[in-house]
Amino acid sequence: MNERLMIVDSDYNVRESLSNRLRKENFIVDCVATLKEALNNYTTYIHDFVITEIELPDGDGLEFVRKIKKLNPSAKIIVTTSYPSIASALKSLKLKVDDYIVKPFIYDEVMASLKQILRIQMEKEEIVKEKPQIKQSEEFISIIGESVEIKLLLEKIKKIANTPTNVVLLGETGTGKELFARAIHEASYRKKKPFVAINCASLPDNLLESELFGFVKGSFTGATFDKKGLLEIADGGTVFLDEIGDLPISLQAKLLRVIEDKEIRPLGSVTIKKVDLRFISATNKDLTEEIKKGNFREDLYFRLNVITLHIPPLRERVKDIEILAYHFMRKFAIKMGKDIKKIEPQTMQLLLKYSWPGNVRELQNVIEQSVVFSEYDSIKPEDLPEHIKTLERLVDKRKEIPVLSIEEYTKEFILKYQSFYTEQELADMLGITRKALWEKRKKWGITRTQ
Repeated sequence: MNERLMIVDSDYNVRESLSNRLRKENFIVDCVATLKEALNNYTTYIHDFVITEIELPDGDGLEFVRKIKKLNPSAKIIVTTSYPSIASALKSLKLKVDDYIVKPFIYDEVMASLKQILRIQMEKEEIVKEKPQIKQSEEFISIIGESVEIKLLLEKIKKIANTPTNVVLLGETGTGKELFARAIHEASYRKKKPFVAINCASLPDNLLESELFGFVKGSFTGATFDKKGLLEIADGGTVFLDEIGDLPISLQAKLLRVIEDKEIRPLGSVTIKKVDLRFISATNKDLTEEIKKGNFREDLYFRLNVITLHIPPLRERVKDIEILAYHFMRKFAIKMGKDIKKIEPQTMQLLLKYSWPGNVRELQNVIEQSVVFSEYDSIKPEDLPEHIKTLERLVDKRKEIPVLSIEEYTKEFILKYQSFYTEQELADMLGITRKALWEKRKKWGITRTQ
């Protein structure tokens, strides 16, 4: 199953017994005892399933359900109660919970309820699959992820792909900037032309110029033949300039002329060649700071940075960790000829709690190592690197995602995503009415952006 589930119950024995049973069924389980803990935990991880007691020591479990429905309308919820009543049953029905179970319950009853919910969900998904539609996996087969952040990024890529506009990709090391650059290229009218990736930090200055522009025979010592530069090879296609912040200042002026005039001249040549290129650049540096330091030309920055896309770090797209981990597991199991079929729930818990300073690249390396060391048909905690098993935090604590209240989360959600969705779509995602959304905007002084 590998679904993430939260148990909210004041009884320690219920939490322990139920969580142990659910983990055996491959659920990823978080347990809390109070309403406050539940709210804090749910804003950190958006759970697929919730089993909550109504009579919590510090509040009403149905109030928690109401807030969950606003944050994640698709969440599947089972409520439990030691004091069944028509009133609480009606409230639960109104909130569209998936089941109402009276304590003391038999754990088989809970499992039967969950399996029924999953069966209904799978049937709905099968109906959706039968409808003619373009799937994300078909449009961007190399991009793996189901988080809101990735979906929004892919929506932006769809909009900009078929334009000639230059793009800058910002993101931490290991977030997959080249992968997204290729996705833009593959979704564009240039997809049948070359995609040329150039790492501006990997070559010495003198070699980088000849690699970019090419040279003619006799232009310098050792130039015994004519050589096309990468910019000429990419004609009609896309040039990906990785680590653009490390491009030497002397070459920045020449690159600016290529963008402005759409012309190149190989070293030692008097002939100018016309080129049609789209530039996608990537950096983990703050280019505005590099401009202030005199390391980067401001005019080149504005030519390259027509559109900026931010690639989210893995710690901000926790929902994708499990999907990516299984993808890499299958990839390396096939490569190494191993019959590894799953990742143990305890292993997944460690992967989900780790902060991933090296992002997707680090996750890939960790899964590859785990596949190497695995002696069974699954990846166990002991197969992981030591620093993950002991949960050593390798990033500054200040960079961790803060725990927000429901109100703070809603406000941040509106500010972050209002540019990408209509009022109705935004309201639907929050599980509120358009009027309620308008009232929240008014309360917080948020101006509509579309």
